[in-house]
Amino acid sequence: MSLPLFISNIKNNRMIWIIMLVVYSFYFSIMISMYDPEGLEAWENMLGMMPEGFLRVVGWDMMGTSLIAVLATSLYGFLIYLFPLVVSIVVNHRLIASHVDNGSMAYLLSTPNSRKTIAITQAVFSLASITLFFTIITGVGIAFSEMLFPGHLDMGTFALLNLYAIVHYFTLGGIGFFASAIAHEAKHSLAIGIGLPIAFLVLEMLGNSDPDLSWIGNLSLFALFDPQKLIDGNTGFVALSMAGLLVLAALLYGLAIAWFNRRDLHI
Repeated sequence: MSLPLFISNIKNNRMIWIIMLVVYSFYFSIMISMYDPEGLEAWENMLGMMPEGFLRVVGWDMMGTSLIAVLATSLYGFLIYLFPLVVSIVVNHRLIASHVDNGSMAYLLSTPNSRKTIAITQAVFSLASITLFFTIITGVGIAFSEMLFPGHLDMGTFALLNLYAIVHYFTLGGIGFFASAIAHEAKHSLAIGIGLPIAFLVLEMLGNSDPDLSWIGNLSLFALFDPQKLIDGNTGFVALSMAGLLVLAALLYGLAIAWFNRRDLHI
């Protein structure tokens, strides 16, 4: 692994990473502040202003009563595919495809580092960036919860929920990293890195929209990430899902490194 390249990645990606982290933390503070241990009146008032169909599509039609259930439904449902996904898409695109497109890959390859070393460094940064993102979010969630509602958050389940999210994003990051490694042009990397997650999200939303269409949601990769199963205590499903996601992530990153190590680069 190349430490100078890793540090350069931090400098190049810190702004988008920090912005998305701050925005997601802000939403955490809002959602936690709306929780009421005596009832969900604030939530019910807000949800009552939204169309029923929209609530089904984003998975907000079955809001739990505990704080962990509220967070799992609101922040780890639809919203988890907004801010962290932006980080994943942008970072993974910049790690390889952007360097190839702007010509800076020629400089990287002129250093003593081999292609494999460069690819492994970028893969490690990809995994580390999303891991740190959710690690900080875990701390933020616990801090806000304990400040506003001490003792109401099931911290063990919350930590497991975030580990589940990290593993899920390993796979999403793997898609973006693989696209970045194989693309001959930056636009192709973005097309795959953005297009596939959006396609999975559309399938998920269609599956939520109507019970008769639930089978469509099962075609989405996102079907393997179901926070409600964790809240309900279905640890078997969660364990199998996490194992499947880890295998997919390992395959995607491994194939990306192997492909980049052998591909022809016109730079």
